[in-house]
Amino acid sequence: MENNNQTNEQLAQKSFNKAFNAYSKKQYEKVIECFQKAIKLKPDFAEAYLYMGNAYKDWDGQYEQAIKCYKKAIKLKPNLANAYCNMGIAYYSWNGQYKKAIECYKKAIELKPDLADSYYNMGVAYGDWNGQYKKAIECYQKAIKLKPNYAETYCNMGIAYSDWNGQYEKAIECYQKAIKLKPNLANAYFNMANAYSDWNGQYKKAIEYYEEAIELKKDYAEAYANMGSAYATWKRQYDKAIECWQKAIELKPDYADAYVNMGEAYSNWNGQYEKAIECYQKAIELKPNYAEAYNNMGAAYADWGGQYEKAIECFEKAIELKPDYADADNNIGVDYSVWKGQYGKAIEYYKKAIEVKPDFARAYAVMGAAYGLKGDDKQAIDFLKQAARLGDEVARQWLKGNKVSW
Repeated sequence: MENNNQTNEQLAQKSFNKAFNAYSKKQYEKVIECFQKAIKLKPDFAEAYLYMGNAYKDWDGQYEQAIKCYKKAIKLKPNLANAYCNMGIAYYSWNGQYKKAIECYKKAIELKPDLADSYYNMGVAYGDWNGQYKKAIECYQKAIKLKPNYAETYCNMGIAYSDWNGQYEKAIECYQKAIKLKPNLANAYFNMANAYSDWNGQYKKAIEYYEEAIELKKDYAEAYANMGSAYATWKRQYDKAIECWQKAIELKPDYADAYVNMGEAYSNWNGQYEKAIECYQKAIELKPNYAEAYNNMGAAYADWGGQYEKAIECFEKAIELKPDYADADNNIGVDYSVWKGQYGKAIEYYKKAIEVKPDFARAYAVMGAAYGLKGDDKQAIDFLKQAARLGDEVARQWLKGNKVSW
């Protein structure tokens, strides 16, 4: 009996090793088959459950199955910190169950206080869970203390600083540290480019770093897309921007955002509205609930020979998909105002836009204009003043020209 048990254990280990070999080749079906065989031979094989969970997690995101495996591993071996850590990753990835993920990371740290990966992953979860950036940064700092050469942690800490009230200078310091530790870390260059782009529009520097990221990762669709946005904003280099978005789409054919951005560029570049609408239609084909694509397509129809009826249909669809879409309400108002001078109806939509977004300066300005066209000068001035106070330059210039203070 003893010899038989020993043989079973040896066979289980052999199957376990085969699974690891298949794992390196991403042959997930074979991986799971080997782990299952190992478990059949050795039912208390906690590590086999742990790594089978990892295989399910990596194989098309079968997170529910992965979590079952991690729970079984923990039942067999309650102090298995890595099982808690990986279960946290599965909860995080499975529809953003951040609270459960963080509970798992905390348990992993309780069992193994020097587990830097748990602090790192907990930082990621805090950052994504209602933007708890302060907690995220604290986690990243602990991870770095345990693992000073952890380049990815510096990179993510940079993202947290960027997102936390735009602390771009601190973010860039983090990215620079990440690159020093790991010069081929394309994500660090990409995120540094994003920071420069957002920090007072340093688009030239941003483009340099997007190019560095692409040099390191040739198929970096997101870097091409963001570089396109930088070119479009920096001196309105729409031709270069469109080249970037086309490359992004070539690399990632279902990239709906790239189609929307390209549509905006075509609209702004000598009013190529027909091409713009084709882009928006493609984005909607890829992502049918894309409210912003409908809104932008509506704007293109309105500008392309005043096709207001089609434009309003698009704006209404955008609002159906996103009921709190103030921009779409405002756009319908503008179209009703221009189209047959339906100022009363326009004002109804401007009011809806302001109800959704109380600091919407442009909505106050166009509502003021609508009241003026209706002959209600008092209401017109009141709304233009409010628009000016909120920063609308057109309203400010009009009031200044008419010697009205706000």
